[in-house]
Amino acid sequence: MNRAALSVSAGVQMSVITIFLLNNMKRRAFIEKSFLSATLLFLRPAALMAAWNEKFFQQGSIEQAFLNVLGTKNPEKTNRITLTAPAVASDSSAVPVEIHTDLKADMLYLFVEKNLTPLVLSCSLHGGSIPWFALNIKMKESSLLYGVVREGGKYYAASVHVDVLAQAC
Repeated sequence: MNRAALSVSAGVQMSVITIFLLNNMKRRAFIEKSFLSATLLFLRPAALMAAWNEKFFQQGSIEQAFLNVLGTKNPEKTNRITLTAPAVASDSSAVPVEIHTDLKADMLYLFVEKNLTPLVLSCSLHGGSIPWFALNIKMKESSLLYGVVREGGKYYAASVHVDVLAQAC
């Protein structure tokens, strides 16, 4: 091998070593920053998590849940909310539910009457959006589902009954 080939070979090896060291330094900085972030999360978890409104998720009747969440026991019934769920659910651990409304809602709620904690979904909507949600929920037993929306400070509700064959809760 001639001298020119040796210097090219040595140059390639030096480049590989330099790249390895730079990547290794980036890896060390990443590990240090990850450790620092984990430490901060451990020390202040409550400040970094979403607000939890405990009264919304208290065990109780559907009327008490309406009062705690909505401030009223009787939201106005309307046919402008479409709440779709199967009449009979074979598995209560995954009951498909769809909520749609043409109201320009700013809040949307879903309640299950006979669950230990009736509030299942609370969603804040922005910009006067027209909501359409599809989700699977857990039900304790056969009961009414209530879809409630707030438009202009007033609450509107629709309900549908679902029979549960096999309980999962």
